[in-house]
Amino acid sequence: MPDIAIIIPTLDADTTFGWESKLRASSVEAELIVRDDDSASAARNAGIREATADKLVFLDDDSVPRGNYFERVTSLLDDHPAVTGRIRDTGARYIRPVSSGDYDQGDAGHVTETVVGCNMAMRRSVVEDIGGFDERLPYGHEETELVDRLCESYDVWYCPDLVVDHPFAESLGGYLEKQYRHGREAIPYYRIRDENLGRRMARFALVPSHYTGPTPAATALQTLGQLVAVAGMARGYAGYLSGDDGDITLEQRSEESV
Repeated sequence: MPDIAIIIPTLDADTTFGWESKLRASSVEAELIVRDDDSASAARNAGIREATADKLVFLDDDSVPRGNYFERVTSLLDDHPAVTGRIRDTGARYIRPVSSGDYDQGDAGHVTETVVGCNMAMRRSVVEDIGGFDERLPYGHEETELVDRLCESYDVWYCPDLVVDHPFAESLGGYLEKQYRHGREAIPYYRIRDENLGRRMARFALVPSHYTGPTPAATALQTLGQLVAVAGMARGYAGYLSGDDGDITLEQRSEESV
């Protein structure tokens, strides 16, 4: 049986990765599962079903593991039910000051409830207990929703030397598209959590710190990105009110057994 399964959602199942030679040279026996299903959630769930290893590692197709990543994640899952690590933003330099604050959680290991899907891993037994990724969230907040459920019963360990390179956004257009999509997809996420949509939308739109950055230029970019995210959230809410949110209903939980 392999030590780990590395599961990657992508648009092109034939894609290859520059780090594969490093994986082959490592002491870890791994199965690499690349899926191009209809959504990131569906691809990860299919990858879980396909995997034979008891340790599941989730990367994005533009994640680049650094150092002895494969040995480190294998060892960490001996001691922890779920782990995440540091993410180095390799996207456009001018976007980095406003990239996700979740990417780097500091230099000390600690229990966390903040996990980004491009660098996370867990034992199969955890997934079998809590269920897989919710396919009502095809792209955006799907790992957050899974970790919400995970943290009700397990701890996630943040390890600062479990590092991947990953671009938050390669261009201004990419940054704004990501902000819009995440704002729009927040609506089904809040509905799954049974939260008050009006209150959550107001909080998201009106908190002043959501519009500020470390420099005047970053503040201008952050403000633009936040306004676009608010527009995306408004679009998601309008779709919900009209019944045209492009997703299955929330009364019946989508299939997520693995």
